[in-house]
This record gives sequence, structure tokens and C-alpha cells, in this order.
Amino acid sequence: MAHRHGIRSGAGDPQGAGAALLAQKDPAEGAVRERLERRTRQILDAPRNGPDPEAIEREKAVVHECRYLMRLLSMRRRSAGELRDRLDQREVPAAIAHEAMARIERAGLLDDTAFAHEWVQQRRTLRALGDEALRRELEDRRVAAADIDAALAAGESDEEARCRDLVRSRLGDRDRERLRTERDGSHRRRLSRRLDALLTRKGYPGDLAVRVIAGELRAAAE
Repeated sequence: MAHRHGIRSGAGDPQGAGAALLAQKDPAEGAVRERLERRTRQILDAPRNGPDPEAIEREKAVVHECRYLMRLLSMRRRSAGELRDRLDQREVPAAIAHEAMARIERAGLLDDTAFAHEWVQQRRTLRALGDEALRRELEDRRVAAADIDAALAAGESDEEARCRDLVRSRLGDRDRERLRTERDGSHRRRLSRRLDALLTRKGYPGDLAVRVIAGELRAAAE
């Protein structure tokens, strides 16, 4: 009877049966918990890597050069080639220069196409330069040939008209009077040489210069 009572007692007590099962699993679970705790302590006790001093110094150098380039750009628009030349002159390490230029470009501060158009427009207006001189100036600033061609073709592209305007602007009333009254042509020859030298400096082709000078001096004498 006692034996059967004991069986009934175990069968009728679910909590007692669960406790018995947990007692059987405790050793394994304890081992797992111990491993987890040990691993957690290892992670927490591991030395933390501080900031990389070399990376910090590199970042400082890049920021320094970016600020320098932005100061240059605040004075006037510049080509990418001009800025690279400035960094070369400062003997900036290649990696630092490359990263500084990349950041300036990502910021939208570099546009050689717009630079070439603006350069051509301003130099034509303010200096009356011919296309040859403008091309040389843009090549000196390391602008790509395609951007140069597009800038020279845009806007007012009648080079002969600009050349005539320049010659007429250099002929004063006294020059016109002497051209009308002289007999030996000495003043005409002096004016022709002076104007030819001017147009050469301004970058106008030689054949165009000769044709325009001859026509404008003839018109002034008449």
C-alpha cells in the first residue's frame, strides 16, 4: 500500500516532478552559465583600442589643406589643375593632396567646364583677348581640351569682330587726322607695326591681324 501511495503522490504532484527534472539539468546549465560569464568578463576586461594617432594626424593634415583650398576659391573660381599645382608647390604629400581634392570636389566646389566659360567671357570682355591667347591661358591652368573648345565656341565667338573693335579702340582722332593728311605713309607704317604687336600679344592669328589692320587704317584714312 505504501508503495502504491508513493507512486500516486509523485503522479499527483507535477511541481515535484518538474523540480526533479530541473535537478537533473542543473549541472549542464550551470556549465553554460559559467562559460558565458567567463566570456563576458574577458570581453569587459579586454583593453580598448584608443584613437589611432596616425589617423588623427592625417585627418588634421587633410582638413588643413581643405581650408587652404577653400581660401583660394573664395578669391575667385579656379580650375582643378590650378589647385593641384598649389598643393604641389606646398609639397603636400600625395595621399593628403588627393584626399583634400576629393573632398573639395564632393562639396561641389570644382567645375572646370564652368570655370572655362567664365574665364573666356571675362577675358574677352576685359582684355579683348583672341582665342589663341585664351586657349594658352586655359591650357596653363590644366583645363581639358574639350572644356576649352566648348568655352571658346560659346557666346560671342566672332573673333574678327572683336579684333576690329580692338583696333578701332586704339585709333584716336589725331591718328585719323594724320592718316588723312600724310603723304609719305610714315604714320601709317608706325600704326601698323604697333597694332600688329598689340594683336599678337592678344592672341589673334597673324593673317587676321594683317587683314583687319589694313582695312581699318584704310577706312580711317578715308
